[in-house]
Amino acid sequence: MVEKGIKVLELKSSDNEYLHKDFHGALCYAIKYLDDKFGCRTTADYLQQVGIEVFSPLIAEIKKEGLTAIERHFKKIFEIEAGQAEFELQNNQLKITVLKCPAVSHLLATKQLFTERYCQTTVHINNAICQAAGFECSCDYKPSEGRCVQKFWRKGTK
Repeated sequence: MVEKGIKVLELKSSDNEYLHKDFHGALCYAIKYLDDKFGCRTTADYLQQVGIEVFSPLIAEIKKEGLTAIERHFKKIFEIEAGQAEFELQNNQLKITVLKCPAVSHLLATKQLFTERYCQTTVHINNAICQAAGFECSCDYKPSEGRCVQKFWRKGTK
C-alpha cells in the first residue's frame, strides 16, 4: 500500500527468519555492567526476574507437561540457533549435554565482549524457571568453553 509517498509494509514476525544472536552480546554487556556497578547478587536477581517474566509461557507448559516441555523448548532453541546438544530423558531426569553453545560460539566468533560470568545467565534463568514450575536444575560448565551439562528434575525426586 502506498499512501502520500509512504510505502507501508505489512509483515508478521513469522515472515522473517528468527535470529537474535546479537542479543547475546547485549546481554553480555548488561551482565558486566551490573556486576561492575552493583555486584553479582544484583545480576543474579536481574536474571531471575528475566527468567520468570520472559519465560512465563514455558513455566506454564512445564507445570502441565513436565520434563518433555523443557526438552521440547531446548531442542527448538538449539535448532533455531544452530547449536549442538544431546538430550537424554530417563529416570525422571532430563540431561542436556551441550556440545556447542550458540551464544558462546557467536560471541567468541564475532570477537564481542565475553565475560566469564556469561554462563551464569543459564544458571540463574533455568533456576528461576524451574523454581516457578516446581522443578530443580543444575548446570556444570567451564567459562568460555561453550559446553556444559544441564540437568532437570521434578522437585523432591532426586
